[in-house]
Amino acid sequence: MASTRIVRNWAELPQELLQLCSQRLCPKNLSAFRAVCHSWQSAAVEERSDIPWLMLTDKDGMPWREFFCLSCQQVHKKFLPEMMANGYFSSRGWVLMTSRDWEFRMLKTPMWRYCHIIELPNWNKFPDIEALPPFYVELVSKFVLSDCPTTSSDYKVMVIYDEAWLGLWKPGEEEWTAVNSHALGFYDVIYYKGSFVAVDHENRILRCDVDGPAPFEAQVVFEVPRRLQEFKHEYPSGSLWELDQVYLVQSKTGSLLFVSREKLTSTRTFRFCVLEIDLDTQTCTEVENLENTSLFLGDNSSFSLEVDEDHLVKPNCIYFTYSCLSSSQFTEDGGDTGMGIYHLEDGTVELHVKGKSYPLLWIEPCF
Repeated sequence: MASTRIVRNWAELPQELLQLCSQRLCPKNLSAFRAVCHSWQSAAVEERSDIPWLMLTDKDGMPWREFFCLSCQQVHKKFLPEMMANGYFSSRGWVLMTSRDWEFRMLKTPMWRYCHIIELPNWNKFPDIEALPPFYVELVSKFVLSDCPTTSSDYKVMVIYDEAWLGLWKPGEEEWTAVNSHALGFYDVIYYKGSFVAVDHENRILRCDVDGPAPFEAQVVFEVPRRLQEFKHEYPSGSLWELDQVYLVQSKTGSLLFVSREKLTSTRTFRFCVLEIDLDTQTCTEVENLENTSLFLGDNSSFSLEVDEDHLVKPNCIYFTYSCLSSSQFTEDGGDTGMGIYHLEDGTVELHVKGKSYPLLWIEPCF
């Protein structure tokens, strides 16, 4: 009996089926989906990014960038010559890039098809900065946007610069303005409920209302208790832990989270303590369960995400980047960096993505 061969025309698949398929794709694969034919292109959902991507650093100054997608668990490569820079920071899906001459540019969501670039004042427009030594890499350590520049013309930019200062910039201004805080240094700063909120090296919470009567003053509004947090999961017992970093994050319910990360001396073993701070009642409460939310913490962008089972993001976890740099990040190996997943329920850690590049950078979902 002669075999019967069925020839399928993939372009004639039902539009409803194609739409369902496209909804499951990450931005990189969605672009490939659109390129199949006109029928698939018309059926594809709008370009979106509702899960974080982890940006890996460039290799040998090449114009290709690599991104690790949590949805498909794959590394995607994209040609981005406009992202060749010396330093990278992220906020609200935008990336701040610094050149070796410390020129500043913001790039909108590098995974998207179309680039939107905004120029900012460079390093010599910062107050009290007269000269920088060669290869100085610590001028800026944090970058925060109040709003997305493509949806609000009234956005502001704040950075932590020269380790101990908060710098503010608004569109149209030619210089950065220093925010008076009397702090010795800052761990983190975020935009929270209409104001910039920072945490200094004394674990004090400071607020700067840039639209208020004192836009260049940061006032202490809360002091986190100076007591050693009791960790539910102690491993190993009696070990020597050291404070490694402190983060501020706005939860999905709108509360302010104070997250401290401790590191076991000379290892890649980490533990976290999460406190919910109520600035109105001046209280803080330890958070033992994030439920259907997970936190994403990095040297730059830190945020919370409500977990969707389709994203392969684990609930009640802290996704974090870490770096154990060598004496110079410009050496061949650049130190030890990676991304880990901390399970709040039992205190265990998965080292999920490992590499020798710096920094690993979360690209926040664009809502």
